[in-house]
Amino acid sequence: MRVLVEGNTAARVFILLIHGGPGASAYVYNTEYITENIEDKYAMVYWDQRNSGASQGTCNGSNLTFDQIIDDVGRVIQVLKKRYGNDIVLFLLSHSFGGLVASGFLTKGDNQNLFKGYINVDGSHNYPLNDTLTRNMLLTIGNQEVANNRHVDDWNKIIDYCNIHTGNFTLYQSHKLEKYASQAEDYIEAVNKINYFPIVLRNTISGRYPITSMLVNLLYSEDSDLNTEISVKEFSSSLNKITIPTLVLFGKYDFVCPPELGLDFYTRISSLEKEMVISPVSGHNLIYQDKELFSREVIDFVEKFR
Repeated sequence: MRVLVEGNTAARVFILLIHGGPGASAYVYNTEYITENIEDKYAMVYWDQRNSGASQGTCNGSNLTFDQIIDDVGRVIQVLKKRYGNDIVLFLLSHSFGGLVASGFLTKGDNQNLFKGYINVDGSHNYPLNDTLTRNMLLTIGNQEVANNRHVDDWNKIIDYCNIHTGNFTLYQSHKLEKYASQAEDYIEAVNKINYFPIVLRNTISGRYPITSMLVNLLYSEDSDLNTEISVKEFSSSLNKITIPTLVLFGKYDFVCPPELGLDFYTRISSLEKEMVISPVSGHNLIYQDKELFSREVIDFVEKFR
């Protein structure tokens, strides 16, 4: 598994990033803005999960399970402490699918004691609830947009699908909802639109990423049995175990992981020090779409609890 550590390692503060997916990569978060505004203060740890990004090796077969990914988080921490010392200060930061991984890791044993704090950005912790809230948000916002005569044909297609599929979603239906959720934020004028392709291409070249590994990992993960496993995974019932300081950052127009999902997470954790911040200009990629807010909130949080 590829682990890239960049930034101010002398500060002894490391932010471990758990990327989205499955099958995506941490390299897409390694932006110039983060380099200039966060890495000058702390070390960022960009970890590519197994069968993700630039990680290489066999397809792992039956080893590509959710429990294996959770165990891998612990192994990455072991490597960091071996390399940089047992006295380093660790924070956990996750995005999207990474929120499910983080929830699984933090609620297992005393794992949360490895971190000074947790930052949940547009993350999921309960996939069945996630699907329900995505459908509800698509219907609510979609009907509002149609009433206001905005992107009527596009929204009606989404609304029709949501009216037909009301619950107990199959894996195919779940992926279809996610596809519509990704499209939906493009129809909202308030959302800060980002062209991701130049960013991804630049990072691929500068980071010398193995393109073949990236494509194979993505294709394998899309068809992996892992998707069936995580489609029913939920941690709402165990989030009360989380007591460490927590920052929750969500986009107001995130249809993929709706703000209500973030609120469910925020309400259920037992942390005495917790805060939830909603970006008014973001969809599912707050790290890109409201980079100033993201950087400011992360720095304030780390400085408070380091």
